[in-house]
Amino acid sequence: MDNTLWDGVVCDSTSGPLRPDALRALRTLARRGVIHAVASRGEWDWTTDKLHRHGLHAAFSAVEVGWGRKSAAIERIADRLRIPLDAVGYIDAEPLERSEVAHALPRVRCYAARHVDVLTALQEFRAPVTNAPPPTSPMGFAHISAQ
Repeated sequence: MDNTLWDGVVCDSTSGPLRPDALRALRTLARRGVIHAVASRGEWDWTTDKLHRHGLHAAFSAVEVGWGRKSAAIERIADRLRIPLDAVGYIDAEPLERSEVAHALPRVRCYAARHVDVLTALQEFRAPVTNAPPPTSPMGFAHISAQ
């Protein structure tokens, strides 16, 4: 969260307002059905308080805040949400944190926070393209091609 969703660090009282580009990406990806979770280093109360103050706590399906390895937190989150690790994307401002996660969990894709503004353009964050017809509607009417 620090230097990713907001500039600065919550635990040393240097955190500032939310980063508009990060907030925009968070909302865009949520509209696409991407599930968000938090794996953050720090104090639980301080971090979750900041999320609540900005009305963002409910945007995250799971929140892990503590002083352990982030890879362990990501594994717990994926297990809790029943998401395979190869479907997990991890964003962090710190190269050391990304390296730890990439080494421990090679199936997890890691992204630098400085590139948050382009995440929504990446193929892995777009709906899969398919040639299959759309499913039958809830009303029972099947889609009939105009061809």
